[in-house]
Amino acid sequence: MPRVAITVPGKNPQPYRFQLDRKKVTIGRSSDNDIIIDCPSVSSLHCTMERVDGGYILRDRHSTNGISLGEDEMAIIDLRNDSQIKVGDVKFEYTLSEEELDKIDDEDFVPHSKTAEEAAEEPGEKPKPKKPKKKAKANVVTTARPPASPMPPPVLASTNQGSGGLYGIALFVCGAAAFYGGLESRYRGESFNDGRESYSLISDCFNGRPAVPAEEEAEEDAE
Repeated sequence: MPRVAITVPGKNPQPYRFQLDRKKVTIGRSSDNDIIIDCPSVSSLHCTMERVDGGYILRDRHSTNGISLGEDEMAIIDLRNDSQIKVGDVKFEYTLSEEELDKIDDEDFVPHSKTAEEAAEEPGEKPKPKKPKKKAKANVVTTARPPASPMPPPVLASTNQGSGGLYGIALFVCGAAAFYGGLESRYRGESFNDGRESYSLISDCFNGRPAVPAEEEAEEDAE
């Protein structure tokens, strides 16, 4: 009797046996199948195991997650002992005894194996939509920012403000002194050129500007 073992991830294998003359075995998640597989990756009617000359084949029935042989997605699989077959995400094992193998060896076997792409290229067949690949999520580290405040933050009074005010006054005094020094130097130069004995700007501001010697002589002659 052909032996089929179904292994759902995380569960123990479930064995099934059939007579060698069984023509078709339905496999799926629905309760009206011959082999019921309780797994989300399996469709209601996922595939059928069919008797052909020389053994059995596994045929996909337009399921969502398909059937696969190794890494290849298939439409039809020629069943052989120890083949790595999956129905959706479920491991499917097919085994015949030595006597059964000897019996079917007398039958002329015609290969039926066909990939999903080859089946999609046949006339009247609609291409099976490819499942989108899941993209790995990048590890993004976000830093919470404080909400923007509509009002400027208040300025707290401190002792630094007093020292800052004194520094500003000192700068003003130094600037004024430098300005006066420049005026004084220029005034003294002009007074010296005019022949005046006194040529202090601040003294002349308080005591009046003395006459030029030439002017004094002119006044005396006039008298």
